[in-house]
Amino acid sequence: DSFYRELAKVTHWRGILEVAKRAKAKWNMHVEVVTNIIPTMNDDDQQLEGIANWVRDELGELTPWHVTRFYPHHHMRHLPPTPISTLEHAYDIGQKAGLKFIYAGNVPGHKSENTTCYSCGKLIVERFGYQTKVVGLEDSRCKFCGAELNFRTLGSKGGHYD
Repeated sequence: DSFYRELAKVTHWRGILEVAKRAKAKWNMHVEVVTNIIPTMNDDDQQLEGIANWVRDELGELTPWHVTRFYPHHHMRHLPPTPISTLEHAYDIGQKAGLKFIYAGNVPGHKSENTTCYSCGKLIVERFGYQTKVVGLEDSRCKFCGAELNFRTLGSKGGHYD
């Protein structure tokens, strides 16, 4: 609680979580969660496990979780960039929690930028930074094994193409 109050000046941050749940459940919106991992502030196992478990329990295992690399800036220049090993550890925590789509962000070229099918392991979306190439998706399903991937893309409605 104090982390969000001090860093983001948000006193009722749990309301943000409630909005995410409502957006998905009531309005059928696509929701993704981004956690900017800041060394010494929110990078311990207990916090990361709590976030991963909340995403799974409240938004579902197919909800994407982006664990992003922090870079020092402005009033936080005294902190180091997030080590890539910390992002990889967060990725592992997300997998152990049962999340199907976990991405390391702000690390162009890292293998976990890509989307692979949780069922067969084949490449679905290839990414490098902001460049994206869809290679294994058909009607929100893996074109190789047919697993439902719950994807929404431009021109799609409710996870399916128009």
